[in-house]
Amino acid sequence: MHKAFILFLMIIVTAGCVSSGKYKIKTDEAIKYQAQSQDLNAKVARLEKTIAEQDSTNRKLSEALNATSNNKDRMISELTQEKQALQDKVNALNREKEDSISSLKKTYDNLMQDMQSEIKSGEIQITQLKDKLTVNMVDRILFNSGRAEVNKQGQNTLEKVGAILKGIKDKQFRIEGHTDNIPISRELKAKYETNWELSAARATHVARYLIEKTGLDPKLVAITGYADTRPVADNTTPEGRAKNRRIEIVLVPLDAATPVPVSAPVPETGK
Repeated sequence: MHKAFILFLMIIVTAGCVSSGKYKIKTDEAIKYQAQSQDLNAKVARLEKTIAEQDSTNRKLSEALNATSNNKDRMISELTQEKQALQDKVNALNREKEDSISSLKKTYDNLMQDMQSEIKSGEIQITQLKDKLTVNMVDRILFNSGRAEVNKQGQNTLEKVGAILKGIKDKQFRIEGHTDNIPISRELKAKYETNWELSAARATHVARYLIEKTGLDPKLVAITGYADTRPVADNTTPEGRAKNRRIEIVLVPLDAATPVPVSAPVPETGK
């Protein structure tokens, strides 16, 4: 730009015919043109800088958006995998539960088949509710009156039951003793102070017989005496009290409760 201005002045001087007034006018115009040109160049430079800054900002924004999109895709992928893994676990647990219920149904069917006579006589009731199976035995087929030792008939009954239950390894066996609400007689108080002691002793003897004589796994056995706190019939009638005096063997999933080991010393099981 400066070379053009000098060339312009040289042309004017060389011409020689240009008056000093016209020379001044042309000089002023040249100076004005140079200032405008410089101002325009400055504006162009500022514009180019602004455009460069905008390009940089747009590039950074694009990179940020791409990074956010990648993170979003990664998170969605991870969550999808976690959801699938959780669903697989749920499906596995459902299959395991269905298999458990199916296996328990076979146990129920076997008990119903082998205990037909006891079931018909009302001495045993067998029920299954989903993954819980209960064998309810009235006391008269297991014990003599006022006794906790298993009698001969009771031994035969428990051997039938134990032969079916001993192969089960995925259930807990809760052996529960129950009585009616009649207080312990004076003759028996020396041995069993209350129905609590009697119900617990009967449950213990049943558990001992099933473990020692039929091979039930002691690690899966829990013993409880409920006395008269969980009646299944009316205690005001002899028939109702007879139903309440019972032993229940309840099969439940292993995680339903912690098994209680048979460790307390008790009298020898009746022979």
